[in-house]
Amino acid sequence: MAELTRQCNATVSNSIGKLAEVTDKLKASEVNILAMCAWGEGDVGRLMLVADDPQKACESISPAVDECGWDDVVRVRAANTPGALNEIAHKLADAGIDIVFTYASVTDAPEATIILNTSDNARAVDIL
Repeated sequence: MAELTRQCNATVSNSIGKLAEVTDKLKASEVNILAMCAWGEGDVGRLMLVADDPQKACESISPAVDECGWDDVVRVRAANTPGALNEIAHKLADAGIDIVFTYASVTDAPEATIILNTSDNARAVDIL
């Protein structure tokens, strides 16, 4: 199952404890993270997250980050089995849709959450 959803994008200082500070804000607001990707680029930290309440997520972390904004992305709930992402990648490639970035939240549960930003998110949702 695929759907369009909003992703919260934040820029922060890349410093010890910053992720703890940001997640403190999410916890206090009772926002559940569905998938997240974070990394540092020198003094700058970048965070992309999909939450159960995207608006509340961005509002709650705003005091702890330098910038906070939105992107529309594709959220795919896929079987947590070998080849699931491969199947998704082939469907999009066969349709001529470019995958700009992807990240996922995977456990040993039967289902994985895959986040995609593509050259045509609406069409990707229809295909997937």
